[in-house]
Amino acid sequence: SRGINAEYGEDSLQSNQEQLETKSSSLEQLQQQFSREQSERKQAESDRDTFQALAMEKDKRIGDLTSENKEFKMKERGWKMEKEKLQAQIKELQNQTSTQIKQLKEKEESLKNIQRDIDLLNSDTTVNEQHRQQLANLRQEVEQSKDKEKTFELEKLRLEKDKLIQEIETKAKLRHGEMEKSFDQITGENNKLTDLVAALQSKLDSLSREIEEERETAAMFKAEAERDIKLQKQNAAVELEELKEAMIKREGALQDKITALQTEISNKSCEVPKEKSSDPSQPPAGDVERLTQQIMEQAQEINNLRAAHARSFQISVTQFQKGDTVFFYYDESKSNYLVANVSPNEYQYFLHPDNLGALGLSLDPSNRKPWAIGVIKEKEFCQARKVNNRFKVPEGRKFYRVYAHARAESSAALRAPTRNPD
Repeated sequence: SRGINAEYGEDSLQSNQEQLETKSSSLEQLQQQFSREQSERKQAESDRDTFQALAMEKDKRIGDLTSENKEFKMKERGWKMEKEKLQAQIKELQNQTSTQIKQLKEKEESLKNIQRDIDLLNSDTTVNEQHRQQLANLRQEVEQSKDKEKTFELEKLRLEKDKLIQEIETKAKLRHGEMEKSFDQITGENNKLTDLVAALQSKLDSLSREIEEERETAAMFKAEAERDIKLQKQNAAVELEELKEAMIKREGALQDKITALQTEISNKSCEVPKEKSSDPSQPPAGDVERLTQQIMEQAQEINNLRAAHARSFQISVTQFQKGDTVFFYYDESKSNYLVANVSPNEYQYFLHPDNLGALGLSLDPSNRKPWAIGVIKEKEFCQARKVNNRFKVPEGRKFYRVYAHARAESSAALRAPTRNPD
């Protein structure tokens, strides 16, 4: 006996060690899953911080570009003012030139008058040759002085004009180069910021679309739920009455059977002495035990029926398990049927496309129903491996696929007659 106890203790210890190792492996898996979820949550928070930093950098760059644009406009305004000053100087030089030309014309007119006087003097016979010679020299000097003064003035004006044009061209080239350099720099930075803003805008649009889809889904689900709850209450009331009647009949029949069995037990117990004396090879204890077992089975069946009746009117809305009654609704954004879930932190539960017929559902728009109620038979844990998948979830997203049957199957079990133990 000691050897048997030792072997039994060793077997018990080994089984305990195996259970401990199984629990340790389950704990490690849970810890790994928890660490993965924490890393995903930290990654999401870092992406959100990066997005906020990029948005702040975008606003800062836009402010810098706005200030640079204002400075550029101020410089451009200054260049316009200098250009207007240069144009005013050119006009002033043109006016001075026209004034000098007018003076030259006046001098030329006076010289013409002098020439007329000289011609008149030449025509006079009383003027001697010496006087003529003096007049000729004077005329030649006047003409030379006139030509020299005119040439000097024109050359001076030409040099000033060339110098002014050269200064204007030099300043214009320098300003044009600065403007091109500044414009190219601003254009490059603007293109970078435009790409960055476009990327951020695409992210914002995708997030806005997801939020809007979730809002629309929630609003649609709420409206359909409110509308369908009324219909469900009406159907449930009718079904409840039918189930109550079936339960009352079933309990009455079972109670009758229990009463009959109890009566039979009492009769058997009274007949025990007679049977002992008449036929000792067939003791009545087995019949008593059999009848007692039948009574216990009938009582257990009643309890099971009551529990099934209670579960048939409860719809689970979170932490779904096998055997839960759930509400399926069609999601336009996913093009599939999902389980209504009030907890936003849980995984999404999709109805398997191969299981649509069991609930009378279809993805065909002409035959599509907005909702259905069913009981979960199985659930599969999945993860999206591709970007384009039939459930339209992001790559890497984890979710569940469930198989279900109609709730009418569980309700029909209450109405179905049970096997007669006799």
